[in-house]
Amino acid sequence: MGIKSQLYRMSRSSSPRYAPLPRNSLDANDFTYEYKDTSVSSRRIASKLLRAMRRICKPTYIFLFFVLFLCWQVIFNASYTNPPKFSIPSDEKVFIAANIVDSKLIDGLWGDNLVALVNAIGKERVYVSVYGGPKDSLKRLSARLHGVQKRIVAESDDVIDLSTLHRITLPSGATRVKRIEYLADVRNKALDPMTSGEVKEKYERVLFLNDVIFEVEGAMRLLWGTNVNEEGKAEYKEVCGADFITRWKYYDTYATRDTEGYSIGVPIFPWFGGKGESTSRNDVLAGKDAVRVKSCWGGIVAFDGRFFQKEIAKSTTSKSKEREPKDSDHVYERSSSVAELPIKFRTEPESFWDSSECCLIHADILATPDFPDYTTNTKEDWGEGIFMNPFVRVTYDAKSFNYIKYAKRFERLFTPWQAIINHFAHLPRFNDRRMENEGDIVEDRLWIPNSFTPEQEQAMIDLQKNFSGKYGNAFSSTDKKKQERRDVGDGEST
Repeated sequence: MGIKSQLYRMSRSSSPRYAPLPRNSLDANDFTYEYKDTSVSSRRIASKLLRAMRRICKPTYIFLFFVLFLCWQVIFNASYTNPPKFSIPSDEKVFIAANIVDSKLIDGLWGDNLVALVNAIGKERVYVSVYGGPKDSLKRLSARLHGVQKRIVAESDDVIDLSTLHRITLPSGATRVKRIEYLADVRNKALDPMTSGEVKEKYERVLFLNDVIFEVEGAMRLLWGTNVNEEGKAEYKEVCGADFITRWKYYDTYATRDTEGYSIGVPIFPWFGGKGESTSRNDVLAGKDAVRVKSCWGGIVAFDGRFFQKEIAKSTTSKSKEREPKDSDHVYERSSSVAELPIKFRTEPESFWDSSECCLIHADILATPDFPDYTTNTKEDWGEGIFMNPFVRVTYDAKSFNYIKYAKRFERLFTPWQAIINHFAHLPRFNDRRMENEGDIVEDRLWIPNSFTPEQEQAMIDLQKNFSGKYGNAFSSTDKKKQERRDVGDGEST
């Protein structure tokens, strides 16, 4: 009994004791409640967050978020969907030049749009020059352009003499015509009525067309709706559209250079890389109709016509020099080498260094003085006077062209991904000639096959650089440090 009573007392003493609860309302008034702060465990917080996430991540809510984001993107974040208005001056004439060799396009959509464009501008204000083929398709096109001043020539009727073109000698000893030189001659054939002086009338604008799918409104916007000044006049030396090989992939990477001479990045929106000041890239992201560049082509291009009319350009230049005061710091003083007018397409004379003829023509334009009537009364920086207008887009097939309008609604979503890929892919690519200036002395290592004469073996020369990467007259060098010369095997152009 002693042990049992002792265990009983121990169990009673170890049991918790609670304050007695009030038996009635009168006792409750005298009862004092004690509240103690209790901390919520991290497990309970995580549990609450998990329950909240489960509620939010229900398929219905995810679908609703996706729909709202899609509506925001399509309506508020689309690019180049609201082009500014422009007017077509009644006193300007247009010279339309084109190279095309696709009979389906000539007889189809391309020919239809060309005829519609001529009618929209006015037959009396247009000259059409086409060099290409096939001959039968060009005859049918000529008949459709009844009443229009024109020169439509088939390649079979005016064959380019390949013997007059520069040839390069391969390591095997075989010779080949440079592709770029041939293409330059093809383009010059289309401009020949103007550059040769055959056409005496003044044409304020030149529109050059490739074998692309374009629309009439876009061509007129390129001519008169780019970089419009305060007086409502479009001012530019050259402006190109943007050509696409698919609905979203930019095509003309060979001739396009940003304001600092860099090639483009990954060919998805916004196309340009982020090197240097990224002026061209920022202009695209800002939705400008005049994206400042150094060179572009894009399948459809508009020029100031004075660059291609010798007499008009000569008289304009002489007048501008008379008006320019002696102490002026006008842009005429910026270049000691002035390209000869009228400007023509050309190629580089170097054997294993190619620059696009569509890129070099812009370099030649930049090497000429500005015409004095450029007011540049625009809200944006004039830059070099060469622009890209992304409102004007062309493709190389009708299917891609029909989907361009939808691609513009979503292409801004590519922006961060394009920047990331540019970084890891090291784009734009390095070009060791980008920073070369007029007058720089460069050393090249040239390939000289064993079949050359001793005189030709002395052709390891120093070349004095002319404007835009064009090399002028070579002069002999007695320097024997030929092993340090640079190998020019890269095809990247300036």
